[in-house]
Amino acid sequence: MTIQKLQALDMSKVQPEALNKAVQDILDDYKETTDKKAFEEIAKENIEKVFLLVERLAPKAIEVEKAEKKETDDAVEKEIPDSKKEDVKKDKKDSKTVKKELDSLSEDIKACRLKIKRFNEEKRKNEPKKTKPMRHTKIKNHFIAIANLIPPAHKDNVKMQKEAEKILLRAHRGIMNTYGINFVRAEAGELAIKEKYDKMEEKATK
Repeated sequence: MTIQKLQALDMSKVQPEALNKAVQDILDDYKETTDKKAFEEIAKENIEKVFLLVERLAPKAIEVEKAEKKETDDAVEKEIPDSKKEDVKKDKKDSKTVKKELDSLSEDIKACRLKIKRFNEEKRKNEPKKTKPMRHTKIKNHFIAIANLIPPAHKDNVKMQKEAEKILLRAHRGIMNTYGINFVRAEAGELAIKEKYDKMEEKATK
């Protein structure tokens, strides 16, 4: 049993409401998970249980080829005696049994969600942590972002660009000195700002 069978259901025909919610919960969890293969393995039993309930309680929700469906429906109508039809109706109306099954299924899905949550937490623990950018890098990036804010009408104005470059370099140097950031890192930031403006000027003069 695969998740694709649940994805192919006509949700408007999945009844009762508790069963509809059970199907939707599984589909939502699958959509949100990053490890689809692991999810299908962990939730395999629940996917099977849900689909079997849909087959029994809401068979019209299962997508089939139109011609095949019509033939099947016609055959069922002809072959099933009236007494059997009544038994089927009675089975569908056995709300206590259905409620018990759905309650049990709801608990299973909750347990499955918890298992998936723990799996994801373990997976995240084993993944290499992303290194946060250092303070001097953040400052440099902010100054480069300011350079990008030049008005579109002045993107070819080299004189304005040079003036803005001087102002930013002076401000960058002042901030670095005030914050006590060492010379090597401060110089790296200045070079990045100059490189940014060199590219802008080169583009403006083409």
